[in-house]
Amino acid sequence: MADKQSNAEATKSVQASAVPKQEDKEQKKKTPGSQNSGSADGGKTSEKSEKPAGQPTAYSMRPAFGEMFPLPTIKNIMNNVMADKLKDKTYDKDVAKTWTSEIADEVNQQIASSSKVKRYKHVVQVMLGQELGAGATYNSRCCWDCDCDTSVSEVFSNTSLFCVCTVFGTYQY
Repeated sequence: MADKQSNAEATKSVQASAVPKQEDKEQKKKTPGSQNSGSADGGKTSEKSEKPAGQPTAYSMRPAFGEMFPLPTIKNIMNNVMADKLKDKTYDKDVAKTWTSEIADEVNQQIASSSKVKRYKHVVQVMLGQELGAGATYNSRCCWDCDCDTSVSEVFSNTSLFCVCTVFGTYQY
């Protein structure tokens, strides 16, 4: 009987020492740099409630004034690419398809590599046709946010062909 009673007292004292007191837990939380030796990684974890230093505290719903879609830069890119690809060319319906895809790809790559286009997605559309002296109308339409999203078009023409390049820029919220 005495053995059973001494075993019960021993297990109570072991259980009491294995479970930290509430005061000890609170003291460790208040003490900066304290390590909890009972954790799985040897007490090297920091508190989870701390935020990383580089994270912004607010979410931007609209672009700042200086972060709007840079229309002059985009126009310059479109004019340079169309002039480089199409100067001194004559219209050929078999090669026109490759010219349009080359122009669209080059404009797309240059816009994507520009550091001024942040948080904007863009679509490049190119139309190439033969210059016959007849008038042509080009129309485009999209549904978007009028405050943030925009489009820009440029036209290149010579005696044999004309090319219309349009870039649509949409702000990613």
